[in-house]
Amino acid sequence: MSTARSSEHVNVAVRGCARGRVGASATVSAMTLDMTFLDASLSPARTRPRPVNVYDILREGWRETRVDMTLQFFLDPRERHGLGSLVIDALLRCLDDAPVIGPDGVTAARLVAADALGSDDWVIETQVGFIDVYAVNRELDIAIVLENKIGHVLNNPLRAYAEHARTDGFTTIIVVVLAPEVRSHVENQQQQFVSAALTYSEFGEAIRQTPQLIDFLLAPRDLDQRRSLELLQQFIEARSGDMSMIELENDAERLDEWRALMETHGEAIKAFEDARSSIGRLIRDRRERLRPLIASRLAAEGLVTGWESHGGSREETWNAYYFPAADWSVELKLSAQPSRPAIFIYDRRGQTYKDSTIESLGLYWTATDEEIAETFVARTKQILDDVRTGNRSRSEK
Repeated sequence: MSTARSSEHVNVAVRGCARGRVGASATVSAMTLDMTFLDASLSPARTRPRPVNVYDILREGWRETRVDMTLQFFLDPRERHGLGSLVIDALLRCLDDAPVIGPDGVTAARLVAADALGSDDWVIETQVGFIDVYAVNRELDIAIVLENKIGHVLNNPLRAYAEHARTDGFTTIIVVVLAPEVRSHVENQQQQFVSAALTYSEFGEAIRQTPQLIDFLLAPRDLDQRRSLELLQQFIEARSGDMSMIELENDAERLDEWRALMETHGEAIKAFEDARSSIGRLIRDRRERLRPLIASRLAAEGLVTGWESHGGSREETWNAYYFPAADWSVELKLSAQPSRPAIFIYDRRGQTYKDSTIESLGLYWTATDEEIAETFVARTKQILDDVRTGNRSRSEK
């Protein structure tokens, strides 16, 4: 916040008119507002921009098939990423001591991750028998059935998935659910066929803790490896929620700044808001005084309204009327905004905002309520006559 006048104390005089007396005015209140709070320096809405992330840019990148394809690429030790078994090993460490799935569900047998680390004999496929990611190692006799959940309930036939792996010849079958958060398995039978429920945050942390990763990051051997490391970083950031941490840090900084501002300038800000509210009450009070006066004059002129509205915001208020005979709406508006006349007419076609016109009513605030109501109704009558005779163009803005 900044302004050339912010360091000054601004004198504000709120003036109103005595009801029913021509040209009469009375000083309601006079105050001196401390505006130094406008000098306070506040951070922009985002102090730390989000890093460029391909998964955010490609908005459909979080469809499950897209994530499945990314997982398939990084879990395969023989792919062009050049990271070898780094990612599949990280997954195995997350699954250490997970129960093996048998024909009737979990068994007493457990996966010993250390016995499977470092192997390049993994074959990774997606959508095999409707399994999201199917990772198999025939040398180790291990099949990992990975169900990737993005935003849906866990209602997949996990038992059928495990049976597919058994039919495929594997005895060590691990069924894992990978999701942004831990899934709760409502059905007991469904629970029985889950070896482990793993979050992307846990998976991403396991990848980061892999000792070889720092060597790859410090000295990528070629363009494929460097690009693959960048893609893996973006994937982990987007899926594990690291972006939300950056946003929370931004929010925390802004919150602390605002709390400090309120502690230093709270009384001055409250005084300003109170003065602003008093102006809103001033124009609303006059709107209500004008309302019955306008109604009686419209009736005297035989102008029938099919709809009317009376309302406003803090700095602008209105009495609005729709005249079905002419299919036209006319509003009397009172405004404290410096860009508007203090008293003006806003008219438009039908009950839309098309073919609208704004014009000053030509009266000062010191005019009496009766003068304002009478002038408004006379001008309304002229506007409606112009509409009926075609002298008011319906294409005119």
